[in-house]
Amino acid sequence: LGGYRDDYAYALAIHPTTGDVYVAGETKSEDFSGTAGGAQPNRSRHPSDVGSYEDGFISRLNSNLTQLIQSTYLGGWDRDIIKAIAIHPQTGEVYVAGWTESINFPQATNDRGAGFVSRLSADLRTLRQSTYLKDSATALTIHPQTGEVYVAGETDVPDFPGTSGSAQPTFGGGMDAFVVRLNKELTQILKATYLGGSGWDRGPAIAIHPTTGDVYVAGTTSSTDFPRTSGSAQANHGGGSNDVFVSRLNKELTQILQSTYLGGSKSDWANALAIHPTTGDIYVVGGTLSADLPATVGGAQANCTCNNYPYSPEAFVSRLNKDLTQILQSTYLGGIYYDNATAIAVHLITGDVYVAGYTSSPDFPRTVGGAQESRGDSRWNDA
Repeated sequence: LGGYRDDYAYALAIHPTTGDVYVAGETKSEDFSGTAGGAQPNRSRHPSDVGSYEDGFISRLNSNLTQLIQSTYLGGWDRDIIKAIAIHPQTGEVYVAGWTESINFPQATNDRGAGFVSRLSADLRTLRQSTYLKDSATALTIHPQTGEVYVAGETDVPDFPGTSGSAQPTFGGGMDAFVVRLNKELTQILKATYLGGSGWDRGPAIAIHPTTGDVYVAGTTSSTDFPRTSGSAQANHGGGSNDVFVSRLNKELTQILQSTYLGGSKSDWANALAIHPTTGDIYVVGGTLSADLPATVGGAQANCTCNNYPYSPEAFVSRLNKDLTQILQSTYLGGIYYDNATAIAVHLITGDVYVAGYTSSPDFPRTVGGAQESRGDSRWNDA
């Protein structure tokens, strides 16, 4: 999927009614596959550009991946990257979010910012609306009950719009995560909130609880004063340069209902978040250098090999109750070298938990009988 230059995919979604597969990312290719007839059929270039800047792309394929139905570029004169994608459960429209350096991002009429959100028709032939955000967007979800659009990211600006009356109306310091709630037309910021302490906080993952409607954000923090951790599963920062955080907010973004740290005595980070459709439990994945990550006893892989070599982190998966007051179970996942979990999904029928990432470990657990039992090349990471 791509053209003659660099193409990278960062996000994937499946249409709830058609089953079509949507993929989004960034491209430098001027001949990207299937863009004829798309909302933006050609890569946008400044007259002085010699081809160094990326545009976002979105592609739609049929459910068995045998047909590329439509692609489109999305971007302005400068660098544009799509990091997240979601399908609206009521309208079927396609929403994407990311970051941009373009002053002429298409259909964005408000003041320029470093982030953007865009809304396209399901066939990718019409760009309905875009909006700039004050800072970089890394995650996107749509509320299943209200249809409103929630975006998470990170910011170091003290004047993020829409934070008045929010759960955390003022900038915590360093770098804060943020959450923004927009109407489905992307014409209004209904509410925004900072989320962080005095250190460095970033929020690359967001999900909506299917029964309560609460908003969950997961990420990484160096702050020892992260808000609302009292009474949580892990009330204090575990140590190291950073811990995972998980926060639960009401759907209006006016209250942080609970936050919790998650980490051991060394560095830990979160990359993705999922909510179990039947139990409502919260699953978080990422990487860790901590050999004492909490609640791994009884896990699928109770012990960490992360101290065997210099900077060889292990992937991890943790399961928390929906109130964030208990870490129900954690497990390491990896071998002797570098392992990092970057994505998670829960099967709607079986409830099994699927985790993806990358590894340089030749002894990654339970690969015997798998579709590819051995590493592709011992010099590089494998997915």
